[in-house]
Amino acid sequence: MKRPLLRMTQIVGFLLWLASGVGLLLGWPDTATSLLLLAGLLVFQGPTAIAAWRERESKPPKSAEEVLRWYPKWWA
Repeated sequence: MKRPLLRMTQIVGFLLWLASGVGLLLGWPDTATSLLLLAGLLVFQGPTAIAAWRERESKPPKSAEEVLRWYPKWWA
């Protein structure tokens, strides 16, 4: 995702998160504040989480030797 668009979605997600906090302070129904909080989280973290997942899925898995190289000898 391009930087300006990513920044804008993060700002919108943060504003939704703030709105849910205001809703808690003003005594809005629990479902409304929960939905605002969930929407804020999805908008804020969604694009970066999807990009990270796609990057992880596109890489080939590491070989067993490469993974075990980082473990102590007694572990293997």
